[in-house]
Amino acid sequence: MACIAVDQLEPGMVLSEDVLDVNTRLLLSKGQKIIPKHIRVLKIWGINEVNIVGDAKDTIKSTPPSDPEKESRVEKAVDIVFKYLDCDHPILNEIHRVSLTYRLQQDVSLCPSPKHLPLEANGSIDRQKKIGQQIQKIDAKLPEAPFIISELNTVIADDHSTSNDVANVVNKSPSLSAVILKIVNSAFYGIPTKIDRISRAVTIIGTKQISSVALGICVMQAFKDIPKDFLDTRAFLRHSLACGLVARILGALKNMADTEQLFVSGLLHDIGKLITFKYYPEHAREAINLAISSDKTVYETEKKVIGLNHTQIGRHLIRKWRLPAELEANIVFHHTPSRSPDPIKSGIIQLADIIAHGLGIGGSGEQSVPYADSTVLDQIGISASAIHSVVRQVTQQLMPLEVIFEG
Repeated sequence: MACIAVDQLEPGMVLSEDVLDVNTRLLLSKGQKIIPKHIRVLKIWGINEVNIVGDAKDTIKSTPPSDPEKESRVEKAVDIVFKYLDCDHPILNEIHRVSLTYRLQQDVSLCPSPKHLPLEANGSIDRQKKIGQQIQKIDAKLPEAPFIISELNTVIADDHSTSNDVANVVNKSPSLSAVILKIVNSAFYGIPTKIDRISRAVTIIGTKQISSVALGICVMQAFKDIPKDFLDTRAFLRHSLACGLVARILGALKNMADTEQLFVSGLLHDIGKLITFKYYPEHAREAINLAISSDKTVYETEKKVIGLNHTQIGRHLIRKWRLPAELEANIVFHHTPSRSPDPIKSGIIQLADIIAHGLGIGGSGEQSVPYADSTVLDQIGISASAIHSVVRQVTQQLMPLEVIFEG
């Protein structure tokens, strides 16, 4: 018996166990021989994996011939990502393997290594004194929430809010409305009919789901003007979108209801880094330089340079803008999910971050993933065979979503 992703099923394979939907209704019986119609049915009902008789075929394309120099570069780049992780763990081992294959097959350009950034004159003088001052001032320095975020927060907090309430808020911003409609009509949702009204989009996707996506878009827009010499904003956006997409797909694999919340959590998981680059650029530079010179992660050096790491800095903005508590937990604890009020969701964001880094989609300014909580990883319960399906879905959904966000 072998567990196999539905995307890898082929006609003629035989089920070794019954296949049930989320309501435990029988879809296909044990012993059923797979035909093309069955594969379509399984996809329609959101089934991602089934058990088949015999060994699963490895349907990932064989790696095309590649020059040894390129293979060596790819292996080195992936090894750096997983430097601090236990690749004996089945899931991490599989992500490592799939990352190698993906980078070679897709001809992913290697993410450039962080370079020493020039410090301002006297940038490191009296650093400890400056740290205390910066921490005291951080809340005062952060901008007030845009009016539309405040209104969306009010709608989300009200259990009696209707789809029209959400639509009325979103429609106050033509640019936000345009992005929402583009996303709803993209492969991200795969809705067959064209949606041309926000009220219709809210009805289909759901009040809280649309509100969460709108919040994520608004927060990212607030940090769109970071100078490019401080941060490769396009690479950062690609990494953030990939992390959000993977988190949403992993949530769907677990039949979780609030997958849009996971998408937004993944999209905003590194919001603290954007705050640092926008409001404390000299500290961001020093943290990167210290990470390079000391062979540590930026996550570690942030604490030494500013007194807080990016998850703690992100918490300041989340609370000041009164974003939902669930988003705060998912984001703040994505490197330490066992400390989260909801370890599974925070763990999914951590796992999504690992996959996005492994595949080399964009970049966050961090070369190596700081940590992976194997206990929470086991609790999430994603099988190694599911990683292939996750990667395929991400590559299908990323490009159209990236174009929408960049526009």
